[in-house]
Amino acid sequence: MARGRGGYTRHHNSYNKAKRKKEKAESLPKRKQYEEFGEAHPIEQEELNVKRRKVKDSEENDSECVEVENADESSSDEENGDTDAVSQLLATFSAVAHKAIDSDEEDDALEEEESSEVNEDSNDEDGNITVEPEESDEEGDDDAVDEENTDGEAEQDSISTDDTQSLGDVMDDQDNTEVEEEEEEEEEEGSNQSQKDTFSNHFEKNLCEAAAEQVKNLKSWTSSFKKWPTLGRIKIEVPNVEIQTPKLLLLADDEDGTSLPNIGDIPKPPEKITNILDDCNIRKALCKNIPFANICGSSKCPTSLTDFQKELLTILSNYSDLYFPQATFEHWEQVRTVYAVHAINHILKTRKKIVNHTLKITKAKAEKRYECSDKYRDQGYARPKVLILLPFKHSAYRLVETIITLLFEGKNTAVQNHSRFQEDFGPGEGEDSVNKRARPEDFQETFKGDISEDFKIGLKLTKSSLKLYADFYHSDIIIASPLGLRYVVGNSVKTDAEADFLTSIEVLILDQADVFMMQNWEHVLVLMETINHHPHDIHKLDTDLTRVRLWSLDGHSKLYRQTVIFSATLVDHNRALINKCTNFTGRLQVLNPVEHGSVQEVVVQAELVLSRISGMRDPDSRFQHFTQELLPQFRSSMRHNVLVYIPDYCDYIRLVRYLKEDGGTSAATINEYMVGQNSKVAKARSLFFDGKRNFLLYTERFHFYRRYRIKGVRHIIFYDVPSYPHFFSEICNLMVEGNQNPRVRQKHLGASTVTVLFQRSDLTKLVGVLGSTRAGELINSSKSVHLCMIGK
Repeated sequence: MARGRGGYTRHHNSYNKAKRKKEKAESLPKRKQYEEFGEAHPIEQEELNVKRRKVKDSEENDSECVEVENADESSSDEENGDTDAVSQLLATFSAVAHKAIDSDEEDDALEEEESSEVNEDSNDEDGNITVEPEESDEEGDDDAVDEENTDGEAEQDSISTDDTQSLGDVMDDQDNTEVEEEEEEEEEEGSNQSQKDTFSNHFEKNLCEAAAEQVKNLKSWTSSFKKWPTLGRIKIEVPNVEIQTPKLLLLADDEDGTSLPNIGDIPKPPEKITNILDDCNIRKALCKNIPFANICGSSKCPTSLTDFQKELLTILSNYSDLYFPQATFEHWEQVRTVYAVHAINHILKTRKKIVNHTLKITKAKAEKRYECSDKYRDQGYARPKVLILLPFKHSAYRLVETIITLLFEGKNTAVQNHSRFQEDFGPGEGEDSVNKRARPEDFQETFKGDISEDFKIGLKLTKSSLKLYADFYHSDIIIASPLGLRYVVGNSVKTDAEADFLTSIEVLILDQADVFMMQNWEHVLVLMETINHHPHDIHKLDTDLTRVRLWSLDGHSKLYRQTVIFSATLVDHNRALINKCTNFTGRLQVLNPVEHGSVQEVVVQAELVLSRISGMRDPDSRFQHFTQELLPQFRSSMRHNVLVYIPDYCDYIRLVRYLKEDGGTSAATINEYMVGQNSKVAKARSLFFDGKRNFLLYTERFHFYRRYRIKGVRHIIFYDVPSYPHFFSEICNLMVEGNQNPRVRQKHLGASTVTVLFQRSDLTKLVGVLGSTRAGELINSSKSVHLCMIGK
C-alpha cells in the first residue's frame, strides 16, 4: 500500500508540474520553431529550484527532468528498495505527452500568425495581390518602394487565359500548400545534397589578399587540354595559387573563414549513370519543369536534358567561366534552357540563404541575444545578381517565356505585367521588313520577331510570383541589350549615371555574342568596365553593411563573378574578353579543330589567291598593300565587276575617300547605314550589274543584316577574312552563271578570281574558312602568296 501511494504521489507531482509548465508557456508570446532551418525551439528559462540540462532529444530531456525534480523521493525509495516501475513509467508518459501537446499547439498558432502576416502584406500599392513572404529588407523587397523602370504603370496578369477565379482567391488557396511544399523540399535537399555544394564553396568563403593578388596575375595561370564526350576539345585555364593556410585549432569552427574557396576547381564530365540535376544541386521545383521548357529541334525533349546540355550544366554549376563558340541557331533553344536553369537556381539559392539568415537574426534580436557575426554575410551592395545580355528583343522574349515555364509550369501563379511584356517584346504581325523566303536558315532564325536593339527589363523573383518591369535596384535578374543598358550606364564609370545596380553581379551571361560585333562592340567594353565596381553612393542603395560579404567589401567581386559567353562562331574579340576575366575557379574554352572549312561549300570554280601581309592587326599595312599593289594589278588586267568585301567600317571609309580622290576607278558603295535607304542600294546594285561601275565596295555588316544577292560579280577581293566562315562561301557563290548579265559577258575574259588579304593575327578566322590544318600551314609558310583552285 505504501508503494502504491508513493507511486501515485510521484505521478501527481509530475502531472502538476507539467500542467504549470504548460500554462506558463501559453502565457508567453508564441515563437516559431524553425525546424526546417536546423534550429530547435529555445528552452524557456523557468524559476525552479532544480537545475535543468539542455539536450537535443526531447524525450530524454523530459525523463531526466522528471528524475531530477523527484530526486529526493526517488533516492529514499531506492535506499529502501521500494520502487514502483509501473508508476515511474506512467509518470514519464505523462510528461512526454504534455510536452508534445504544447509543441503542436504552438505550431498551429504560429501557422495562423504567419498566414495573417502574409495576408497583410499581400496587397501592393497598385491594388495587385502579390505573395512575398520571407523577403528580407536587405534585398529591397519593400513593395512600397517598387517602381516601374519606364513609365511607372503597374499591372498583374495570370498565366492562364481563363481568369474565372480572382487572383486573391488563388493565392489564398495555394498559400498554405506552398509553404508546406517548400519546407518539405528544403528538408529533402538538406538530406540529399552532396557534400560538395559549389554555390557554398564559391561564394561563402573569403579569398585572402595574397591569393587574390596571385589570381589577378594572368601570367601565372596554367593551361591544359581535355576532351569531353560531347563538347569535344576544351582548353582549361586555372590560376596558380600557392597559399599556406594556417592549421585550425582543435576546437575551431570549420566555417570560420580560414579555408579558401574552390580555387582552380576543374569540373569533370558527367557520367551517364549519374543524375546530373542532383549532382549540380538544382532545386527540385526546377527539375520538374525542365522537360516542359526544354526544346530539342522542333519538339520538346521527352527526357530532362540531352548529353550536350548535361555537360554545359556541369560547367555552369561549377561556376567556372565558359566560352562556347559553337552555339549556332540549331543549339539556341538547348543553350537557352541550360543557362536559364542555372540563373534561376542561383537566385533561388541566394534568396534561400538570405531568408534563413534574416529569420535567425530576427529570432535572436527578439530574444536579445543577437551578436553581429560574419556568418550572416550573404549578399552584395545591390540586389541584382544575374545580368544577361542579348542582341534583340525577340531573344529576350523567348528567354523570359522560358523562365516563366521553368518557374510556374502547371501552377496558377501570378506573373505581373505579363500582358504588357507580350505587347512590348512579343512577335507582332508585319514586323519583318525583309523578305526572308530567299534567305538562309540562320538569317531567318536570327531576325525572327522584333529585332529592336534597344531594350532592358528587370525580373524580380519572389516565393510564388514573378514581377516583370521591376526597378533595377529591386530586381534579381536583368535582361538587356548592350545598347539599352548603355543608355542607363552612360559613357564610362567616371560619369554620374546611376550604375550602382551592377556592383554585385555574380553571374554574367552573353548570349549570341557574335551579333554584338555586328552592332557595336564598344557598348560591351563599357559595360565590362562598369560591372562589379564599388558603388558611387552607397547611401542610395540602403544596404546593411553587416550583411555584405567580406570579399565584396574588399573589392574582389570580379574574382567571384562567373562570365559565360555563347557565340555562333569563334571571334577574337570574344576570346579577348573571356581571357581578361579573373574568376578564381578558372575558365574553359571549347576549341574544336575544323576539318574542312567553309571553302568546301563553294560551288563556283575560281582561282583562289591568298596574300599574306606583314604586321599584326595593322590596318595601314593592309591599306598600302591594296592601294599600291592589288588595285594597280586589277586595273592593268582590265578586270571588271569586282566586289570588294570589307568587314570593318573604318577601312570602308578610308577606301571610299581614296577612290574618290584618285579618280581613276569607278566604284559603287553599299554600307550598313544604307539599310533604310532602299533606293540608294538599288541604284548601286543596278550600276554594278550593268557594268557602269567596275568596283562595288560592300561592307560585312550590311551583308549580315540584309543578305542581298548581288548580281554581276566576276571577281572578289576580301579586304579582310570574313568574321563568319559561311560568309566566305556565300559571297563566292554569288559568281554563279545565273547571276551574270548577258549583255556584258564579252568584257570578261578568263576565269573568276577570289583574292584574300590576311595577316598572322587572322588565324582564328582562317581556321573557319580553310580548316585547322591548312590554316596552320598557311600561317607558318615562308611564302607570302599561295594559289589554288576552288569550286566543285
